[in-house]
Amino acid sequence: MTGGITMQRPALGVWRCQRAAGAALVVASALAFALDGPVARTAYQQGLDPATFGFWRALAGAVVLGGFLVTRPGSGVLAPIRRMRRPAVIRLALAAAAGLGLNLALFQAFARLPVAVAVAVFGCYPLLVAAWEAGSRRRAAGVIGPGVGMCMATVAVIGLVLLIRPDPLVSVPAAGLLLALLAAVLHAAYILLGRDGWGEIGDGAATFLIVATAAAGLGALTAVTRPAIVLVPVTDLRLTTLLLLEGALAGAVAPLLFLAGLRRIGATQTAVLSLCEPLAATMLAAVMLGQQPAPSQLLGAALLVGAGIGVQAAPAFPLTGASRPNLPPSPPRTEPPRPAAR
Repeated sequence: MTGGITMQRPALGVWRCQRAAGAALVVASALAFALDGPVARTAYQQGLDPATFGFWRALAGAVVLGGFLVTRPGSGVLAPIRRMRRPAVIRLALAAAAGLGLNLALFQAFARLPVAVAVAVFGCYPLLVAAWEAGSRRRAAGVIGPGVGMCMATVAVIGLVLLIRPDPLVSVPAAGLLLALLAAVLHAAYILLGRDGWGEIGDGAATFLIVATAAAGLGALTAVTRPAIVLVPVTDLRLTTLLLLEGALAGAVAPLLFLAGLRRIGATQTAVLSLCEPLAATMLAAVMLGQQPAPSQLLGAALLVGAGIGVQAAPAFPLTGASRPNLPPSPPRTEPPRPAAR
């Protein structure tokens, strides 16, 4: 039996490396998503509304992802999609619908609420993810204990609220709060749907389909509600370049890294670590705009960083069955020969 345990140690080491790589991918995706705020603000100044900006962002991301998939040698994108099993197709379709609904709800929430309030309400999605995994009998690959997950998610959300400092004196419409909460629920659903991957197709093809669905939905909405401004970026080379950059980084690279990291570390860890996006945005504003953070914001940043470290350092449950990550198979255990009876 000692030999069997020794043989399993390399597999455990591979899994730990995958977990660390997954955390790095999620953090990198959050840093790319942090570009959304400054770029969107610039686009709004050029006459775009949130839905139109979201459409061009998603369209640019879909073009980048599609070009990447087409130029890959021997990628065979369409064939794996045709071979997808029904459960994976349903999960992918629901994830795409959740991504589209998330964008619509969050855009409308930002139009009705102060940004800090909208971000604070939307940022409760780690609690929703952790609560679902705590109450679910089937846990995803590498998930930490339910109590630890809820604790780290709570600390992260408290840190987020301290970091962004929503003003309690500002009037908050109930419709805006409900929309921000709906966006949080949809983002939690998106994370839980994507944690097991998509079967036969890779992250690149899945991300392309999700982003293309968002582009189609937002494009249809913009064409119906604001048709006069749909083509504004076409007439402005500077705005077109900015949207292409935004689409390449936040619309293509960020969701691709997010899904790749999600499958390696599980839903709760991903949800907590992805909250470093507002942290990166705040730090970026402090550096570029000279906005000195208040002591409460520094405390919130410390809580966010601590929750991210804690959720990654916490020991995970042993993995069984479908929740086991892609590790080399362990050799069968063989009992040592028993000595002959004397």
